[in-house]
Amino acid sequence: MPIIRSNAASLFAALCALVIPATAAEQLPSGALRVQLAEIVDRQGFEKPLVAFTMMVPAGWRYEGAVDWKPGAQCATAYQPRLRAQAPDGSAAIELLHGEGWGANSFGPQSGGCPHGTFRNAQEYLNTWMQRHRPGARWIDYRPRPDRSNAGMQQNMAGGGFFKSWFETGQALIGYSQNGREMRESLAVSITFSQSQIAAVGGRMMQSISGQSYGVLAWRAPEGQLDFRQFDAVWQTLRRGEAWNARITAAENQMAQDNARTQAQISQIQAQTSRDTLAEIAKRGQIRAQTRAEISDMQNRGYAARDASTDRMQRDNIKTIREVETYREPRSGGVVELPNHYRHAWQLKDGTYVLTDSQAFDPGRDLGIAGERLKVVR
Repeated sequence: MPIIRSNAASLFAALCALVIPATAAEQLPSGALRVQLAEIVDRQGFEKPLVAFTMMVPAGWRYEGAVDWKPGAQCATAYQPRLRAQAPDGSAAIELLHGEGWGANSFGPQSGGCPHGTFRNAQEYLNTWMQRHRPGARWIDYRPRPDRSNAGMQQNMAGGGFFKSWFETGQALIGYSQNGREMRESLAVSITFSQSQIAAVGGRMMQSISGQSYGVLAWRAPEGQLDFRQFDAVWQTLRRGEAWNARITAAENQMAQDNARTQAQISQIQAQTSRDTLAEIAKRGQIRAQTRAEISDMQNRGYAARDASTDRMQRDNIKTIREVETYREPRSGGVVELPNHYRHAWQLKDGTYVLTDSQAFDPGRDLGIAGERLKVVR
């Protein structure tokens, strides 16, 4: 796993900020969005700082971001990105908040240090999240996001058992009063769910369900000013840094190999256990101890398998569902990914981008700043 170095000073040093003077919104074409690139830098996980995630945020907004590490975490990834971007007047803000894991079962205490949770879908999770993090807020609306979800897979096992996992995304709208002003906030979350049913000794069915959220993305603004198209556009641009992602993937692959070796050893031990041995154990009154051992083993295998696979599932799903367009960047000669929700994209002289449907937009005339229309990379 990555080398971890964390202390109070590094947490503060991890915060990065960038301010670009805002241009009056009314100078842009109606519905257009001007954005800047925000970087979430990981200063704790490796021997040098690496850009872990990037996301476009409205130009002129101040932002700060970091990756927080929790080595040894059992129910969620050891790394948790966070980002906060705020409008110059403080009236609106975008936040990427920590993810978390949970679980529940029918056969004993929850292991692995996971908090108890029985959420069956993203709506139930967001409703509870609102009560915990936005006390007093009102639930206004919810919509599932099948465009950002995946039905996953199901594996049937002997004796009526099964294991299934799926990836679900949902979006909620809530309302509340802040400093005497009525606010609206959109909350979006993607969750990997796992559910299993396994036949145990004596024919008893052991059931479990667990979930891991990948953080909640929230955008709040005064009532009437929240633009859902812009929310989706910004959401689409959240991506991992290439060098950081390569390091994380290597660590996860190593963990998967270790888990596979452990599972092979467990299978060998189980193959040596005959019915006669189980009967003898029962006669000796040790069947309960054996059952508890099997339950513990199942839990540990379940958590290990989930920890090794959920991040890979997350990456694969995000790669599939991200609706972005790749443009050639005239200044650097490289490429940049921008949401495909708009027909035209421009890069301005100050490094920000304008996304618009207007064919007539001219940044020099409309904003007083030079810019160049971006070309799609085919």
